Parts: sequence; C-alpha cells; structure tokens
Amino acid sequence: MGMSVEFSRHALEKVRKRGVSMSDVYGTLGAPDELYEDVEHGTLVAVKKVYDKFVIVAYREEVGAVKVITVYYTFKFDRLLRAKMVRGAWKRIK
Repeated sequence: MGMSVEFSRHALEKVRKRGVSMSDVYGTLGAPDELYEDVEHGTLVAVKKVYDKFVIVAYREEVGAVKVITVYYTFKFDRLLRAKMVRGAWKRIK
C-alpha cells in the first residue's frame, strides 16, 4: 500500500469484537476487489472477498497515512451494496 496505516480506537475495538483478521484488513486495503466512496460519511470503502465472506474496511486518506475508521465481515455483501447504492450512499470507484 505504501502509506502507513493508522486505526481509530473504534476500528481497533471492532477488530477485536468482530474477530477480524489484521491480515484481512491489510490485504483489503492493499488490493481491494472493489472500492467505493461513502458519500454520507466522507470515507472510502474497500471490499475484498476472503473465502466465503467479504471484508469491509472504511477509511480516510490523510496526509501520509490511511486512517481506518471501521472494519467488519459480511456474508451478505450483495444485499448491503444494493441498499447503499439505491439510497445513493455509496458510489463505485473501482
């Protein structure tokens, strides 16, 4: 990825509570399958399929760093994406 990665306190708490693998987080940031702009929250959302689930990483690009805001796994990415796109919350970048 090239930039340093920082985690908000919220993101670190969610990694721990949700059992999200840090290697999945870094893998998703480094090579996302899809990338969206979350226009409601002013963040970017990286998505990567890992086995039978999807890793979702919301982050902001700051000067010289990427600040991870939250992370989670979902098995129902199609449903999540449809809801976000229909209401105009996310715009596809990649």
